[in-house]
Amino acid sequence: MKVWEILRKPRVVVSGDTPATVVRAEMRYNEEPMAVVVESPKSEKVIGFITWREIIQITSHYSNLRAKDIMVDEPIVSIDDSVDVVFEKMKEARVYGVSVVDENGMLRGVVTLADIVRGLQQAGIEPIAETIAEVMTVEDIEKYVTYPTEEVTKVWSDFVYHGVPGKVVLRSNEEPIPVGIITPREMLMTSRWFFHRESERGLKSVAKVKTIMLRGTPAATPETPIEYAAKIMAENDLTILPVVDDKGKLVGILTIYDVVRAYLEGAKPGRVKPVRKVALPVPVKPEERVTYTTTRQVLEQVAVARPAIIELMGLNVKDIMRRELPAIMINDTVEHARKLMIKTRSNYLIVVDEKGEIIGVITKWSMLRAIAAKGPIWKRRIHDRYFIEYVMDKNIPKIPANASVEEAAYTLVEAHAEIGVVVDENNNIIGFVTKDDIVKAYAQQYAIKTKVENLMMPGRVGIVHPHHSLHHAIKKMQVFYLDALTVYDGSKVIGVISANRLPFVAFEDAVEGIKSRRLIWVRKLVRGGPRKGRYVKVTPLLVVDATVPLPENVRVNPSDSVAKAIELMEQYNVDGVPVIDNEGVVRGIICKNDVIRDLARIVEERRKRGLPVTIIQSRQT
Repeated sequence: MKVWEILRKPRVVVSGDTPATVVRAEMRYNEEPMAVVVESPKSEKVIGFITWREIIQITSHYSNLRAKDIMVDEPIVSIDDSVDVVFEKMKEARVYGVSVVDENGMLRGVVTLADIVRGLQQAGIEPIAETIAEVMTVEDIEKYVTYPTEEVTKVWSDFVYHGVPGKVVLRSNEEPIPVGIITPREMLMTSRWFFHRESERGLKSVAKVKTIMLRGTPAATPETPIEYAAKIMAENDLTILPVVDDKGKLVGILTIYDVVRAYLEGAKPGRVKPVRKVALPVPVKPEERVTYTTTRQVLEQVAVARPAIIELMGLNVKDIMRRELPAIMINDTVEHARKLMIKTRSNYLIVVDEKGEIIGVITKWSMLRAIAAKGPIWKRRIHDRYFIEYVMDKNIPKIPANASVEEAAYTLVEAHAEIGVVVDENNNIIGFVTKDDIVKAYAQQYAIKTKVENLMMPGRVGIVHPHHSLHHAIKKMQVFYLDALTVYDGSKVIGVISANRLPFVAFEDAVEGIKSRRLIWVRKLVRGGPRKGRYVKVTPLLVVDATVPLPENVRVNPSDSVAKAIELMEQYNVDGVPVIDNEGVVRGIICKNDVIRDLARIVEERRKRGLPVTIIQSRQT
């Protein structure tokens, strides 16, 4: 493979006279690990390049240095060089990236170690060394380790003068458990570590590692397949990854150089492939597989059918709608959206453009898709400024203000949505109606006289095994319009999968599934307590990783009223509760979307009989 097959366009190109502080600002803004230095603004003649290692030599807010003062001019990479030759040059010079030139020395692109990994994977090239144990660094491991209270000057010195790609932050010497990592990237992205920082009281003391380290970093085990760790590191520009044993203690370091070596050269001398101990998902039985289901089939499926209801509850959408919802701007980040959801205790956010016009909505399901596609290192993704546009739902169902609540429910089921905008007779937006608003109205009108068995899905539709893949669970929820599932291991109920709690657990892409057996990690949120870095091993993500545990008494009987189920959902902040009969047999789940489906069935029945579904006169004014 030639370098021209994997090179990319540089995001930062500067002239030699550009102030180094400007170069730093450009690299920081563009989240670019390197800058190309050319002769002049009008020339493409390359005279050098600057990487993380060089740019962090500027240790204060102000500097008289220029790009030409800190750049390096080697190694020189030609557009026709092979990838293995380029890697050897980068490894010898201990650089993360290089500029690529043609025979005349003119700029043609840049290549980083992450670009090499991505290029090899996109070309379908499998690593020669299959596991991390075959290539991880175990010699002189001390130089790759630091501690939270160590002064950042020591780490900086190792980065700049010794070419160390990054360091794993351990809890303590007595407890060699990773709590984070620190790389030149972290030093580029913040000024909190600068040596020459002044305040009103004089010079500030030197910062500690804990001030700028990346917390909650993923970790791998020796038997983890190299291709999965490589994907994580390349996607997030991670230069190192801690390797831990079964007790979570550090046993090695996987550097980005080790990853490229695994693809191009294979195992290090004397290394053998360990036996894999990574747990794989339990195979899904034929009767549990998810197949395509129409909206009509979704509405028809109930555990115990009852006589069709055709009477409307007498409320229209205007009676229950919300006048306003928390809003975010189109150029806000997903991290901001997540924090706003937590702060406002809202499952829904509207998205507005620069003119203040509503252009979309973000729900918890939108967040799920975002995490699946972009990866769970929230702090690593804030540079993706248009991430909100990717996440949001642009096609929000429009519901007339005089539509019945039942008609609104039908619209949500048909669109597989959780929120709709309410419009007046002139198509102007006057409010919003959500799944939760409809469930609340149902609880006041129907819930007491309706049994759980008349709403819940039949058979094992609402049940998953804790060791099923999370992809299978998410797919089942999407196809059957469920927002919760009972997690049952065959002997006891473990808890539930709840849509309103899933956005804070990273999971594999519900579209790609586990076909590639992709390994990712979970960022667990712990309420309260001290601020600590937490990691979880890189393993296949299963249902149990996202399960919300519930007390044993949080369950309902098929003959219980739906009102009891809704009360438990509200009390424990979940979208569904397990259903267990008098003999102790687990029957499934009753969830909020079951309520929406029940109301939608009324619309379906009225339309069959030629009856109107819209309320002309509202109860309220």
